[in-house]
Order: sequence, then C-alpha cells, then structure tokens
Amino acid sequence: MLKDVKFTTKVEEFIAYNGPKFSYTTQALGGEFHIRAHPILFQQGIKHHEIDFGFWDDIPVFFKVMHSDIPFDIFAAAFYLLSRYEEYLPHQLDEHERYNYKNSLLIQHNMFNKPVLEIWVEKFKKTLQERFDDLTFENRKFHFEPLINVSMARLYQGKSFLRFLFGGIDDLLHFKLKNFVMRNRVYLFGKKDPYDTFDDLLIIKKKYKHPLTFFHLLTTYSLFDHNVSMNKHDYQTQIKLLADYTDTGLLTSYYAVDNEDVVEKEIKVLENIIHKPVKKVRAHFNRIKIPATYQIYNDLELKKDYSMGYNHKIGFRAGTSVPFNFYDIENETETHLLLHPTVISDVMLKYQYRLKPDKALKILLEEGEIIKKYNGHFYPVFHNFILSDLKEWQKWKPLYIETIKHFHNA
Repeated sequence: MLKDVKFTTKVEEFIAYNGPKFSYTTQALGGEFHIRAHPILFQQGIKHHEIDFGFWDDIPVFFKVMHSDIPFDIFAAAFYLLSRYEEYLPHQLDEHERYNYKNSLLIQHNMFNKPVLEIWVEKFKKTLQERFDDLTFENRKFHFEPLINVSMARLYQGKSFLRFLFGGIDDLLHFKLKNFVMRNRVYLFGKKDPYDTFDDLLIIKKKYKHPLTFFHLLTTYSLFDHNVSMNKHDYQTQIKLLADYTDTGLLTSYYAVDNEDVVEKEIKVLENIIHKPVKKVRAHFNRIKIPATYQIYNDLELKKDYSMGYNHKIGFRAGTSVPFNFYDIENETETHLLLHPTVISDVMLKYQYRLKPDKALKILLEEGEIIKKYNGHFYPVFHNFILSDLKEWQKWKPLYIETIKHFHNA
C-alpha cells in the first residue's frame, strides 16, 4: 500500500514531483495517471446533465470522457448513483408515490442486475496496480445479515373484534372455510397464531449464529398498515424478548414518509418497549422520498437505514451492495446516516415475480453469490410469516432455512 500520500492543488508542485502521481482535472498535467473530470462534482445544486454511455473493455460505464487513462469519470458516476442524483430530478411516481424504478438510468441501460460500483472499483484497482507496482489494497469481507419485516406479527390474534368479525364474514363469502375455522380457533380458543413464528426464527439464529435484525411496525391501523395494535401487552413482551437476542429496528409506517412528528412518535414507542435507543430503520413498502425521508432520519439521529431498494424489482438501486453515507445534495452535506442497500425480498419473489419456492430460492442464492463475489453486503428481506404453516406460505419455509445455511459462514 502506498504511504505518505500528499494532496496538492498547486500545478507547479504537482509537475515537479517525480514519483507516482494521480490527477483528477479537466486535462492531464504530464506523466501522471489521469482521470478527466466531469463538471458534476464541481457544481452546487441539481442540474440536468447529458450523460454519455460507453464501455470499459466489456464493462458498461457512463459519464464517458476522452483523453483519460480510463474511459469514464468513475468519481462522477459513483457520486451520481450514491447521492441518488436522479431522484432529485423531475421523475414519475408509482402508485404509492415512490420513485418509479422505470426512471432509473441503471434500469434503462440494463445495468441494474449487478453491483456496477463494485465491478468498476475492482477494475480500477487492477488498472492502478498495473501502473504502480507497489500499490496494494485491503480486501473487504462479505457480510450476510437477513432482515425480518414484522409488518403483521399476528394474522388473527390480538386484533380488534371488528377486524375479527369482518374477516370471518369475508372468509365465508369467499368460501375460505379453513381460514374461518383457524381464525376462530386462534381468536376464541387461544390456538397459536400462524404468523407467530418468532420462536422458530430465534431457534434458527441460535443454530447458525448469524446476525439478524427485526423491524417492527408500530402505528395505528390504516389502509396500508395492518399490524397488531402497538398497545397489546403480549406483543410488546415479544418485541422486548426479540430485542434481547437480536438487533431491533423500526419499520416506519406508510404515512411517515415525510412526517418527522410521526417518525419521532414511532421511535419513542419502540424505545419505550425495548428500553434501548433505536438506531436502525426501514421504511414500510420501501416508501421513501429523497431527500425528505433521509433528512428526517438524520435529524432524529437514526444511524442505519435499510430502505435503499425497490419493492417491485430485484437489483441495486444505487449500483452497490455496500453501505454508504447519505449525502444531502440540498444542503451539500454528508450525513452520519448509513444507507444499507437491499436487493431482494420474499414477498417480491412471490407476488411481483410470481415464482414457485424452488425457483425463488435459486434466484435468491444467485443474487447472494453475485454480492459475495465482490465481498459486498447481502441483506435479504424476509417476513415472519415465511415460516408459517398456512397453505399460502408452507412451502416457502425451506427458502429461508436454505438461505441461512448457504451464507451464514460464507
């Protein structure tokens, strides 16, 4: 590894230096490794840029430049992706008023299914080593951590009598007799709720000793938030028990997307239950607005977000699997909020891609192996009901277990 690196903005000093040197400027100064700089990193605010695409050997790139030792401005391209620059520009929204993945530059140019930043960095490192023989790099380690969304901790138990009553009527109207019987057994006679799989999740964690984070939805019932009441004592007890053995995060509610008061209230509810500060957060439905949602999280001193992904599409929203700090372009400030990319989930595979469990497992493992190849971070998103014995999910349990077995010691 090169030591005693020195930075200078003085042209004369740079030219006079006879050792290995690197420049990031609009033109080469002479004898150095040079990357021609695109204007985007020297501007303030948001501006529309014409983005040229090309190839670095067989690797697709953008912010293509001429007269440079590599054929694109890797720093500008990385900034564009990590800052989510395109999400500040005018864009279409989807049905939940989220950034529509179809707007994505990576989607439009078929660059979304691989962590392009990791690929660029690996090639950049090799290119530098070809120029500078004594240059070495420390390798990052692959990290695997499943995330559990607890958006519905119970299917029947702990819900209001009206929800029980209307749910039973709906079962009968749609001839779901097995559901009707189970609903009554759970609600009226105390049978274990089919979504209460938390003991099993803890047993699996104990067996394979993998990191695990539960994200709890703690809000009032709404059209999109259907969890058990946050005031139920037995549910609060379970949250506290899980927090004793695993990491705990907040699953912010649907309407918290740009409402700081709502997010703050939900944080306090969770902190009062677990008696610990809440530092991890994930948005229900991945419903974030950039920069508003992340400005709120940062202002409330949340440290780690796990919403950097799409609900409808497998892939790398910011072009990377590796956590990175949120950069607030509006205020030209790097924050302490660390964004953790998520690329795949169980409900996405089942409902968006309509896959059978065996095919879904194959895709899940393939995505994890892509991330592992580049020593990235793999955060697959599951829900507690994936271990349920309900007919809808009973064949999906092996998908969770096989994923844990495959990656827990990778």
